Amino acid sequence: MMKTRKNLKLYVMMAMLTAVLSLNGWAKDGQPTITKTFDLNEPGMLKAASSGGGVSVKTHNRTQVEIQAFVRKNGRLLSPSDRDLDEVLEDFDIDFSKSGSTITAVVKRKSRMSFWRNNVGISLTIIVPEKMSCDVSSSGGGVKISGVQGTHNFASSGGSVKLENTSGTTKASSSGGGVKATKHIGDIRLSSSGGGVTVEDARGSVYARSSGGGVSLENIKGDADASSSGGGVRVSGELSAVKATSSGGSVRVNTSKLTDKLHLQSSGGGVSAVIHGGNKLGLDLDLRAGKVSVELNNFNGTSEKNRVKGAMNGGGIPVYAHASGGNVTISWED
Repeated sequence: MMKTRKNLKLYVMMAMLTAVLSLNGWAKDGQPTITKTFDLNEPGMLKAASSGGGVSVKTHNRTQVEIQAFVRKNGRLLSPSDRDLDEVLEDFDIDFSKSGSTITAVVKRKSRMSFWRNNVGISLTIIVPEKMSCDVSSSGGGVKISGVQGTHNFASSGGSVKLENTSGTTKASSSGGGVKATKHIGDIRLSSSGGGVTVEDARGSVYARSSGGGVSLENIKGDADASSSGGGVRVSGELSAVKATSSGGSVRVNTSKLTDKLHLQSSGGGVSAVIHGGNKLGLDLDLRAGKVSVELNNFNGTSEKNRVKGAMNGGGIPVYAHASGGNVTISWED
């Protein structure tokens, strides 16, 4: 009997999760309920927004924009001929249109009560040419973007934001989940109050803020400004300048090609930095913590257990590392 109850409970939980994922737009098995196609013979602009479900944007090598709408009721994907479709669509204002080189794909729920009353949702998959600037938001699910080149703004208050193989000046934010960007080229600004922020393999200036989790920036070629009040901060790559601060955890940095500055601060943990070739650089050191560990070469200044301040190799690049919640460790690697 106990095993049967556990199995029943697991079945109910999985069914509920499947329904939520379907309405958020992550589970898109099957054919779209509605498809709309627009010709576009030049780089364009996509303006997409949904309060009915998630939004996914991906690319193809054709000069067309294809909007696919997946309409669901009680977790069930409706076909174009489903008898419940007209009733579901009455709960939404829908605008799929083209004006010049701007494509609009907007799904707006008329009433918040319609979801709970009818358990309905509309998620979007939009397939665009690679050269397409995007302004995409969702308050009904997550946002997933892949392959676009242009100037972008992505936001979600209903789920996470995930970017992959994108390029161009980009902003992305979420209050409903984390934000992650993988393989990005160009300046990028990411923020989350609903989870952590992660960037993997990026070229350009990276700005990352999180009050809902930690910040992790890996293999960055450029410069980085990272801050978290919800967790630790980790930054690595070929970085000319780094600013990393945390009030929720430790700060860890591994950088090469440092030429501008290194500013590290934590009130929630320790601070550590590995600076490749740092023992040969001219550095202005300002280090403070419960304990400071650093190998000093050709140093002129003050060196104490909890405080190091002065110039190494004649000075030059500012290196500031303060920790009120742990120790500071600076090391050099060839």
